[in-house]
Amino acid sequence: MKANFVTDTPDIRYHLTRRIDFNELFAGLTDEDREISGCTTADEYRDLILTSLESLGELCGTELAPNAAQVEKEPIYLKDGDVVLPPTIVENVQKLLQLGAAGLGAQPKYGGMGLPFLVEACANEVIMRACPSTGLNIVWFGGISAIVEKFGSEEIKDFVVPRIVSGEWSGSMGLTEPDAGSDLGSLRTYGEKQPDGTWKLYGSKRFISNGCSQVCLVLAMNAKGVKGLNNLNMFLCLRKPPFRLDGQEDSKVEFNYTVNKIEDKLGLHGSATCEINFDGSVAYLLGENGKGFQHMLHLMNDARIAVGFQALGNMEAMYRLSADYCSQRKAWGVPIAHHEMVAEKLLDMEVDTRALRSLCYQAAYNQSILYQCEKLLVDKTLTEERKHELERKAGLARKRVRKWTPLIKWYGAERAIKMSQDCLALHGGYGYTREYKAEWWLRETPILAIYEGTSHIQALMCVKDTLKDVIRAPGKFIETALGLRVQALRPGDGLRKKLYRAKQLQSGAIMSLLLRLLKTNVRSTISEAKPTDLMRMVKLLSRDLIKFENVGPALLHAERICEIKSLVSLAQCLVWDAEDDPSRAIYAERFLNKSWPRLNQLKLEIEEEDSVLQARLDAYRAEAPEGATKVAG
Repeated sequence: MKANFVTDTPDIRYHLTRRIDFNELFAGLTDEDREISGCTTADEYRDLILTSLESLGELCGTELAPNAAQVEKEPIYLKDGDVVLPPTIVENVQKLLQLGAAGLGAQPKYGGMGLPFLVEACANEVIMRACPSTGLNIVWFGGISAIVEKFGSEEIKDFVVPRIVSGEWSGSMGLTEPDAGSDLGSLRTYGEKQPDGTWKLYGSKRFISNGCSQVCLVLAMNAKGVKGLNNLNMFLCLRKPPFRLDGQEDSKVEFNYTVNKIEDKLGLHGSATCEINFDGSVAYLLGENGKGFQHMLHLMNDARIAVGFQALGNMEAMYRLSADYCSQRKAWGVPIAHHEMVAEKLLDMEVDTRALRSLCYQAAYNQSILYQCEKLLVDKTLTEERKHELERKAGLARKRVRKWTPLIKWYGAERAIKMSQDCLALHGGYGYTREYKAEWWLRETPILAIYEGTSHIQALMCVKDTLKDVIRAPGKFIETALGLRVQALRPGDGLRKKLYRAKQLQSGAIMSLLLRLLKTNVRSTISEAKPTDLMRMVKLLSRDLIKFENVGPALLHAERICEIKSLVSLAQCLVWDAEDDPSRAIYAERFLNKSWPRLNQLKLEIEEEDSVLQARLDAYRAEAPEGATKVAG
């Protein structure tokens, strides 16, 4: 089988050569990064990255993808306290390590290549298209080493990072507990500080991907019995000797922390999802005491973007699988791809995959700019002018990444899951058998909506930030909403007009949500149609929104707001692409055409008064014990 998962996807090359500003990326390299690349111009740097990705694409297309079926057949099990991975996974990972996959973004002084985050994200798309289980085994090198580099002491970094970059050690992230999933403030695992400066960890974690790794970043309380996000620490814990920096190992201790079991999962059979236990495990504090939650967010944000790229790789694979089958399978004398309903599904698979890729690449690019600026700002010799320039760039990139990350994670997960169902249905009876890969993708995709923050958590993040934006600048929000009405009515480019209509509807949906909040919390009648009422609403929002006790309507409609903002952001990126390359206008137009009815429906659902649902929520709220978090409130 000869295939290259980069060169056979021209859309990847388009974004890297036309939509990503390599002049900015090259300018943001440190002298050390530039020297290790061997490049003297932005064009050379872009070509180096393209060549590297094409080498990866060949490996994924010719070896990893064909091996995926074998990964499914080989068992993964515990033996003498250690996890035995499938031989094919071990072989796949070794081939990726030989290409340097473990050290793409690490600093050159630790043996890394110092490449932008964008490159790691692009690699994730291609690997996840080939074999998600292999992807889940390789992704824990770069992500973990980046956090150790950012928050570890010099001693910790020198001890740990080179071993990760070389591929000797892999990592994992220990967050979830049996009784605390998304509610991190209720974690029970805790650390006790020791006289020698180390900590001892106690507790257990569950559903930990690659939990058998040598390096585990553990989120735990900084004392026994305490609660709340402000008491969380991030610890580094090494599983097998050497697990102490000073070399004072206990020869009787085989494992610093133990793997109790491997979960028997629906999919990702080549990735070890473990329950792990800490019983006085030696650990080291990363970053500041009590700042563990903030530190872990850096890893979580990268991981959520990576999941968006994983969804993208899955979607590309499922679209191609469906298109190939439907072009060959005939009914009534023609390929079923020519039948109206099938043709529409295939078109939307293609359009939605392109839309997600456009937004994902923009997010990863901005994350790269942010990290480059942060690295350069460490230089104490910067002029004030240069410092302000870097801070401005970093602020803009941070704002974009903050806005887009939950949208990428939410839309990528939800759309990939729906696409897996469509892929199976398009295969008919064959799709329900193991003869074709449709049923395999149906089992590989549901995890996207669960790990690294569930879809519901992404929606809550989105609506929380939406309300914050209104609180900070309610006048600007109203002005934007009114301005979009005018822009949508002006003559001009058809795509732009459709985009302005979508943005106007987004503002209207947020306005409807705010009116619901006002109605629930303030005894005042507001009409969306009256400008004087809108100005009065601005004053009420400025004064009272942050004080509202009942934000139930916002929580209830969080996923609807998230979907609306996802569709509008995806449409925006497709319009940008079309303005750069007119041949891409068909994708933007189709996406806007099919999104318009959905946007209207979501807005109507936000405005709908459902007395039955409200009665149920009121009953739950009344039953909640004193001091407990109220349902949807």
